[in-house]
Amino acid sequence: MNDELRENVLTEMERDTLAEIGNISMGSAATALSTVINRKVVITVPEVFVSIPQKINEIYPVPCILVKVEYLAGLEGSNMLVIKEQDAAVIGDLMMGKDGTNPPQVLDELYLSAVTEAMNMMMGSAATAMSDLFARLIDISPPTSEKVDLSSTKFEVHSDVPVAVIMFKIEIDDLVDSTMLQVIELPFAKEMVANLHAQDHVMSKTEEPIEVAQTVSAFTDWADLTEGEATREAAAASEIYLKNINIDLIKNIPVQIRAILGKSNMTINNILKLSPGYIMELDTLDGEPIDVYANDTLIAKGEVVVVGEQFGIRILEITTHEDRISSVK
Repeated sequence: MNDELRENVLTEMERDTLAEIGNISMGSAATALSTVINRKVVITVPEVFVSIPQKINEIYPVPCILVKVEYLAGLEGSNMLVIKEQDAAVIGDLMMGKDGTNPPQVLDELYLSAVTEAMNMMMGSAATAMSDLFARLIDISPPTSEKVDLSSTKFEVHSDVPVAVIMFKIEIDDLVDSTMLQVIELPFAKEMVANLHAQDHVMSKTEEPIEVAQTVSAFTDWADLTEGEATREAAAASEIYLKNINIDLIKNIPVQIRAILGKSNMTINNILKLSPGYIMELDTLDGEPIDVYANDTLIAKGEVVVVGEQFGIRILEITTHEDRISSVK
């Protein structure tokens, strides 16, 4: 095989490695999406192949949402995630608190924003998983989403340049049973494979992976676990993992602390009728502890006190590790 031909194909080892990267990164993304929409989400890799954008247009000739991601640190390159518009509509519907059974046929800007937010969470989680896999910080740009029709020239990589395509099977309860594509520039795909195998070589030369890596890997098949089992497994894995962290490395990271007095659901019509003097009823009962959050994680409960001329919170209870896991949004 000459050098030019070799550059335009993926070996069996390269395909298997890309499938492994895809399964790990998108498995983490599926867990993140499942947490947000409160539905069982499974994403797996059935196939990895080389194609050209022209052929992709032919095998995926439906309105799609194109999600672009740039790798800024740890890896340098870009890729695109292609998801069918109707599947994205279901995700957007669930993101907006609906049941996903009657999504719009065409995504408007509001739904597209909801889908973009879901993709932002998914790809952020995928980047974190890749950081663990490659043993280095993997930083990505915020994903951008746009509607495209792959049968038209709107697909900007419409050319004869070979690309690596990872085909994912995505299932969301009984709402979605479909496929989505990850399109990666072929040199970048090969670079990822080379980097991962270089990391494996370094590991084999130094020391055996710590036991926690084997322990956490046993918990990665979330699809077969009930919600309660998944929470307990995540808590157990996190506790083992935290014992191996040098906490001094993160002590100076700023965290937003906020206390929530209560919540209320109102229609837009009633919100528009608000005026000075209106008393809004909250769901917190008189004397009930106030929730205290670190970023979006529930960490404690307390009571309101007056400190000088300001309000404060007296901590009454620190939440358990299981509570903190279940409160992650």
